[in-house]
Amino acid sequence: MSDQFTFTVTNNTDLAITELWASLDDEEWSQFTLSEEGIPIGEAVTIAWAEYTNDSPCEWYISAVFEDESESESALFNFCEEPDLVFG
Repeated sequence: MSDQFTFTVTNNTDLAITELWASLDDEEWSQFTLSEEGIPIGEAVTIAWAEYTNDSPCEWYISAVFEDESESESALFNFCEEPDLVFG
C-alpha cells in the first residue's frame, strides 16, 4: 500500500489545463507534474501529492493555467473533506 495521497481533477472547461499549482498561503506556489497533454477538455486525471506534503494541512489554494495561458482564480480547497476538484 502506498502512503502517497492522490486527488482527481476534472476539466469541464473549454480549454485544456496545462499547469496546476498549489499553495498553503496563496503566495508561495508549487507546481504539480502533469503529462504533456495536461488535463484535456472533459477528462479527469488522478494526481499524486508529493510525499513531503503528507503532514501538511488539509486546506490548499489551487490554481490552474489553461492552454491559452489564462489562469483560474486561486481557490481554497479542503482535500481532507473533498479530494476531487472540478474546473468549469
